[in-house]
Amino acid sequence: MAVTLMVSFAQSICRFERFGSNTFCDSWQWKLDSYSCLNKWQNFYELVFKNGSLDCVVLDSFKKVYEVQDGFFLRQVFKRPGGGSLWRYVRKKSGEVLLSYMVDSAWSQVTLCEDHSNTAGHMAFEYLGHIFPACGLKLDMLTFHGVLLEYKGHGLIISAPSGTGKTTHARLWRDEKHALILNGDRAVCRKIEGKWTGFGLPWSGTSGEQINRSVPIKAVVVLERKEVNRAFPISGEEALAGVLSNLQCPAWDAQLTGKAMDLLDDFLRHVPVIRLQCRPDKEAVEVLEKALLNL
Repeated sequence: MAVTLMVSFAQSICRFERFGSNTFCDSWQWKLDSYSCLNKWQNFYELVFKNGSLDCVVLDSFKKVYEVQDGFFLRQVFKRPGGGSLWRYVRKKSGEVLLSYMVDSAWSQVTLCEDHSNTAGHMAFEYLGHIFPACGLKLDMLTFHGVLLEYKGHGLIISAPSGTGKTTHARLWRDEKHALILNGDRAVCRKIEGKWTGFGLPWSGTSGEQINRSVPIKAVVVLERKEVNRAFPISGEEALAGVLSNLQCPAWDAQLTGKAMDLLDDFLRHVPVIRLQCRPDKEAVEVLEKALLNL
């Protein structure tokens, strides 16, 4: 059945209000179990995810601002004439709409308007992982495409384009150094009491690796596949380029993009960036660990 849940992500409150399908068992709900909270925290921004309907939408009046191919599907974003945005997930070949969401202009309410995916709410929930980074910017959060690790009380973000080997390297840290993988796909960061802190999220892509923990960020590691293992600090434009390419930000929204750049500037002033050129082997872990000790 549809549910109402109160959960907390990165010290913000998110309410799932009648969200999901009308089936007896929604497979996505277990991902929220460790994030559930009973009381509304004071002075915390609240995000609302809810079910609704798509009424009287004239798509011709909407401006398409983003489209990217995702396998056999397209992810699309349209600006609404009165403010806010429409997000859609459609089949590329037929144009059939599987999912659609309305996001209000304050980025505080996401309404699931259509779900034709026949996945008992699972696909609808997972797609929120694409919308959340934009909402998170309103909460002063930065979201990076990368693995969030915890090692000896410190957080590492292993960042690289898909297929470069960040998951392999993160699992080497897990197997060789007993590091925790807090999220195998994205790292959401927020400045708490003057320190940039990484938080677990229930959206972890296809990795399936997620833990609800927080950890102060020690460094961002920009990974490159090479035949020789080397790790060295980078700064300035090189660090910016390495990190910016994996920042999840709605580039079509000038206001949020500006805020993201301000947050990223502060982030890079306080968090070192290391370039790791490596093979997928144990020695790469040792090389990186040594570089981290010199920070």
